[in-house]
Amino acid sequence: MEINSQRYDLFTYASQLLAHYQARQTTFRSREVELAFVLHRQYHLIPEVGSEQTIALTQIIDWCDDLYTKVHPRLTAGWIWPPLSHDRQGLPQPTIAHDPRWYKGANGQQGLGCHAQAAHFWHSPAFLAEDRDLCPFRVYDGVTALTLDQGRQSCGFDNNPCGWQPGLPKFLQVIGRHAQAQVARAPSSSLLWRTLISEPIPVYPLLVALYFGHLDLHPPAGLVTPEQFCQDFNFEPELFAQIFTAEPTQAENQEFLRLAHLPEQVVTLNFAPRLAVAGRPRPTGGHLILEPEELPTYQKSGLPSGLSHDPLLAERRRRRQLERTTAHNHLVRDFRRWFRWAGKEVREDPDTFDFLAIDDQQILLAEIKLLGQQDIAEAIQETIGQLFYYEHFALAPWRQAGYPIAKAAVFDHPPLGDYLLYFQSLDVQCYWLDEQGRIDGPTHSLVLLEQMGVRVCQDPELVS
Repeated sequence: MEINSQRYDLFTYASQLLAHYQARQTTFRSREVELAFVLHRQYHLIPEVGSEQTIALTQIIDWCDDLYTKVHPRLTAGWIWPPLSHDRQGLPQPTIAHDPRWYKGANGQQGLGCHAQAAHFWHSPAFLAEDRDLCPFRVYDGVTALTLDQGRQSCGFDNNPCGWQPGLPKFLQVIGRHAQAQVARAPSSSLLWRTLISEPIPVYPLLVALYFGHLDLHPPAGLVTPEQFCQDFNFEPELFAQIFTAEPTQAENQEFLRLAHLPEQVVTLNFAPRLAVAGRPRPTGGHLILEPEELPTYQKSGLPSGLSHDPLLAERRRRRQLERTTAHNHLVRDFRRWFRWAGKEVREDPDTFDFLAIDDQQILLAEIKLLGQQDIAEAIQETIGQLFYYEHFALAPWRQAGYPIAKAAVFDHPPLGDYLLYFQSLDVQCYWLDEQGRIDGPTHSLVLLEQMGVRVCQDPELVS
């Protein structure tokens, strides 16, 4: 069945239907699946394990960018559009070039590659099926006793805990560290794909998600079929039937085909939630930051009146003032420095918020915490509460003037992974500064700063 792959409305519907499909898969790993598409498409260009040749891991990352780059008047130029990446509404979620998640997907925990360099390991079925706690290429962390927690051993690729699971096949042999790594390929198999995909992927929305706006994958008249997809991505019919479903009665396929037979719909979407605010009145208030190196200033209001009647209030006020240490002030300065260098208007409020950046399209409210100064869970709770409180009360004039407000939490080092997911579920961006003082964070948060023209850390080091 032929599908018009160049309809913008079908592109948005395909994204939402794929998001619906992914929500049912508790073990579905979209990052690894997207990377596997690239590897399968370029299979003949990757040397086999055991040969004398390898290719640079960065070459695979370049292939990811090339395959998922789209050119269309309705899409922002310069971004990458992975087919299985969506926001909370199921709309396509772009990413930046050389997305660090491709490096993470190529190796590391549950990635598609392994750091076991010796070729004879890769030709040993027993090795591929055994418990990887015994792998000689795992590096002991030097702290945790092996008898207590062998899982704390780390991989030689990125120092993250080894993610090999017994019986889990791999696509890639990885030799070397980080962006300097070289790779070779292992034989492809249906077992390998089934470790990534528990339920066949509905192929019709996937076709449009892949082919829409692509300069090379551009079939005649914009019409694409599953057969064309197999040819372009080197899938044999037997393997295709195990990984994908083209059944018209499958839920997502059925809905997509129904929409595809309707006339093209007018879809108005703003993938980057930025509304034009130029020319609107700009509320006053807060202290305007002019110099990039200016340190924060805070209102020292002293002890509140009536302390004997409310000791809890006094303790909260005391802790609030103790939080604003020299280290905290330097973190605030180092974060907002990048915004001043980008020419953004930056404000602080001596009584409430730490940071407010004003862009022509939106404003960014940030709360800044030193995780080393207090319990992480308590710091996260305070951060979330302050952001939503300041948005509603301190920024009321900005909201009334129609400014879209993005919220962000900024830390001195990355919070744990569960907290990153928690921030994302609340639509709160998360950032931290690396050892060189550059802004780093999850990819979806870095995209927001890219939109604002603020420099971010795009180093391929992996976020644990």
